[in-house]
Amino acid sequence: MNDTSEPREDLRVEMPPHARLAGLEFQESVGALRVTFTDGDERTIAADQIIALCGASIRTEMTSLAVEQNTVSSAVVFPLGSARARFHPGAQLTSEGAMLIVALRTAPPSDLLYFVADSFNFRKALGADAGYSTEMNLRTLVRRLAALAAGASRDDFVMAIIHRVPLPPPMASLMEFFKANAAV
Repeated sequence: MNDTSEPREDLRVEMPPHARLAGLEFQESVGALRVTFTDGDERTIAADQIIALCGASIRTEMTSLAVEQNTVSSAVVFPLGSARARFHPGAQLTSEGAMLIVALRTAPPSDLLYFVADSFNFRKALGADAGYSTEMNLRTLVRRLAALAAGASRDDFVMAIIHRVPLPPPMASLMEFFKANAAV
């Protein structure tokens, strides 16, 4: 009999430590990036410690509470027992969107530091270069990161941002993104 208490070596994924960034500040004069984390900690990362830039759109699906309540009464029951389907003219039942994630891999230590574009403070990171559009701010920030870490590898998402071409297909979850970038 096989002993299943030990994980099989070929099925294991080694995940680097990862942390969500709350902010970052470019220090071009010294070739570094000052990052702050959501837990309040901060660190300075030299440009040559950034070994990879990666990103993804993560598929999200939302259901409206108001629409859920209306779908309960989507069929009207008449006293004689007949039912007739009723169409709800309101909002769609679900909406699909995507949250945009950008990460940088450092070495040493091998960390995956990421931020979510919708909740990131671009004004603090970009200063006067920040605008009102999340997409434009993301493009500006990724270009500045790529310029700072010129020797870092770049995935298809980052290359699409830099060259203004359509983004790769979205990933299913943040965990899938972490696994895909575990061995950059």
